[in-house]
Amino acid sequence: MNAAIRVFSKHGFDGAKMEYIAKEAGIGKGTVYEYFKSKYSLFEEILKYSVDQYRLGLKQSIDNGQTTEEKILNCSRFNTQFLNNHMDFVHIAMQVKILSEDIRHHHIAAQSVIIEYYKEMIKGAKDKGEVRSDLDEELAACCIIGTLDQFCKQRIFLDPRPLDDIDHQAIVDVVIRGLR
Repeated sequence: MNAAIRVFSKHGFDGAKMEYIAKEAGIGKGTVYEYFKSKYSLFEEILKYSVDQYRLGLKQSIDNGQTTEEKILNCSRFNTQFLNNHMDFVHIAMQVKILSEDIRHHHIAAQSVIIEYYKEMIKGAKDKGEVRSDLDEELAACCIIGTLDQFCKQRIFLDPRPLDDIDHQAIVDVVIRGLR
């Protein structure tokens, strides 16, 4: 799959050919077809894999924080790093207009799990008195996700700058003030 990601990133979806992917992977084209019936099915598997990697990395980012502030800070850093590392592929994924029902369901399921991670984080913060006790956990989770995603996309795609120049603490401060 890593070879396919490199080929899709270099040639785009339309320009990528199964023979290029096979060559990049050091295998025969027939071998690629043993695992994937088409370029499109390979692309969708990469999307699923990427979504799963994002979900797992985000969970680890939350788990590695002690306070809610640390958890959100970790998520901000992870989100930015992940998008930066997968920028070419993200651009290609945004160009593919029609995704199968399977990949849509997979993405929705992963998004639901991610929302649950954040809701659990907010519930724990409420229990520790780090945030308001009357906070709606789902609303807070969606606000955090939306804020971090938009901030990250702004800094990666619209106003590119070195990752070290991104002030993650500033965005966390804005989020935390709203939760308190």
